[in-house]
Amino acid sequence: MSHLACRSSFRPALLASPALALAILAGCSMERADTSPLVPASVTGKYIAVLCDADMTGTAFADNLLGPRSAGLSDSLTVVGLPIADPTDPNANNWNTQVSQVAVSNSVMGPPVSLAVSADGTRGYVVETRGPAPANATTVADLPIGRKLTAVDLSNPALPVVIGMVDIGTEPTGVDVHPNGGLVACVTKNPGAQLVIVPVSSGEPLGQPMSFALPGIADMNARPSSVKWHPSGRYLAITLPETNQVLMLEFAMDKGDGLPGVAPWGSPVTVGKFPFSGQFTPSGKHFITTDVQWGPDVEGFLTGAPEGQLSVIRLSDVATSIVEGGEERDSAGMVVSESSSRLDLEAVQHLVVSTATVGISPESLAISPDGKYVVTGNIKRSHLPDGDSRQTRGGSLTLLTLNKRGELAVQGEYDLNAMPEGISFDASGNHVVVSQFRSFDPNSVGGELAFFRLLRGSSPSLKAADFFVGVGTGPHGVLIVR
Repeated sequence: MSHLACRSSFRPALLASPALALAILAGCSMERADTSPLVPASVTGKYIAVLCDADMTGTAFADNLLGPRSAGLSDSLTVVGLPIADPTDPNANNWNTQVSQVAVSNSVMGPPVSLAVSADGTRGYVVETRGPAPANATTVADLPIGRKLTAVDLSNPALPVVIGMVDIGTEPTGVDVHPNGGLVACVTKNPGAQLVIVPVSSGEPLGQPMSFALPGIADMNARPSSVKWHPSGRYLAITLPETNQVLMLEFAMDKGDGLPGVAPWGSPVTVGKFPFSGQFTPSGKHFITTDVQWGPDVEGFLTGAPEGQLSVIRLSDVATSIVEGGEERDSAGMVVSESSSRLDLEAVQHLVVSTATVGISPESLAISPDGKYVVTGNIKRSHLPDGDSRQTRGGSLTLLTLNKRGELAVQGEYDLNAMPEGISFDASGNHVVVSQFRSFDPNSVGGELAFFRLLRGSSPSLKAADFFVGVGTGPHGVLIVR
């Protein structure tokens, strides 16, 4: 189902700063009627966090040109307080919605997983895939390769503060926070040291980075794209798009000799072509990848890609533990025999149990808090410049259901008049936010967030909201912190 959005001239400003250009835009929707109200205050959670890249344009993915940049703008992390003030409320101009911004180097290059927030919402972490554009930069090649992990204090979302920065190596593309908040995992392009774990604490925002090769991967130059902690905090999943694999690892701060370590948790799993990123389901029983179908055999690497795919991996219920000398221990910490250790390792099998076809180039993925619904943000060919006959005037969202066996079922695809980058469910699981990196709507105020209602039931669907939140130039990675 497609939708059209039409805005009225009513545009209440949220902040006085023109550099932010933050606004809620009211309008009307051509979606089918829904009796339940869909107003800004319906979106639930603590706040919305979104990264904004001030250097890249949507067409740079095709022509490598950065395009004109506004003076004074810089990469940033924007925080939108919840609930959002209803623009029909006469008090909306009194800034009832808290919106704040802090300068943080980031880049849309790579999957929209360069932002992570701790479970309690008090810390944010951003990896810098590319650095800020120099004054004379005109092409993507002019952007310096990024190396930083930045920590942001979000304990007061109305006043985010950068509290730490550390060099983690070449061109990091993914970051995730351990469920207990004490470790941050990143993936980089460092040969033989692609996985970086950074300890964090209240006293030391970013500790000394610990780098690891990818065990079980023969190619020391393998280029991972994303990393995710398992809900248990014991395991990690790393996507390897160039080999169509997902690597499952166990991490231990002390493997029995006082030193940290990583080890394979089963063999790498082969999924669809070019798994750009992935997420664990809330239950931890499955891992879902976005297989974007890109590659050197595709026209323009991504331009000629066919429809994308999701792959669902059912995780093994056999656990392992790292100890000094390669011994294995059971859940009680007791060393098991060599024969049973071998048997346990052979028994670790992660299997692809379901695949589903979605829209073209599904860069982003969101899973509802109850694990029953999945939405992808598909950029299609919205990255092509105007005048290119192959251009699509926007991307799309694909809605799917997911059952307990890990089986996906496509419920529908919904066209957008914008390029979707990041996507996230809200705390209730009834709404989805989408960051629009490039808009084809002439009434757009620049980078905006769009919102959709999930209509549950026997025939679930998505309904577009008639309001948008402007957050500044180049929004990509977005999270609704619950």
